[in-house]
Amino acid sequence: MNNHHSENMPSWAQKTDSCRHTRWNKEKACKSRRGEYIGAIIFNLIFLWIVNKIPEWNIGFIKDNYMVVLWILNVNIFIQIGGNALMLLLGFPAIRYISRSIIEAAGFVTMMALYYIYPFDFTHFHGLAWLDWLVPIILIIGMVVSAVKVISNLWKLIFRK
Repeated sequence: MNNHHSENMPSWAQKTDSCRHTRWNKEKACKSRRGEYIGAIIFNLIFLWIVNKIPEWNIGFIKDNYMVVLWILNVNIFIQIGGNALMLLLGFPAIRYISRSIIEAAGFVTMMALYYIYPFDFTHFHGLAWLDWLVPIILIIGMVVSAVKVISNLWKLIFRK
């Protein structure tokens, strides 16, 4: 594109190529993703601590079968930490797409386990019984989104330029 003409163009128009296709899907630079990976690792370490402390806190809406899903939650968090560490150390696109696919697949399995085992009971907790039908719906939506993300990352891995 001619630089003289692009000076007067609005910012949204500068994101189009010579065929006027919008380039919204352009990926971030590797350096800008490193902060995201570090932040995700730190968040997951904090979340790992919280998830393992919940049984000690005796929260009213957590049922006894929480211990059944605790190991699944721990495995999911370790997979997320490992995947983000791998993407932090090796910034190759193939590694990134494979790691993201594995992370999303682990999230899918975790949400499925939470849906089927459902270690929560809001019926006797200060009038929050409506959460007992909302949380499963959110878990189903999360499973669908995770499945789409796995397929999307595998698609990007196979058909990347």
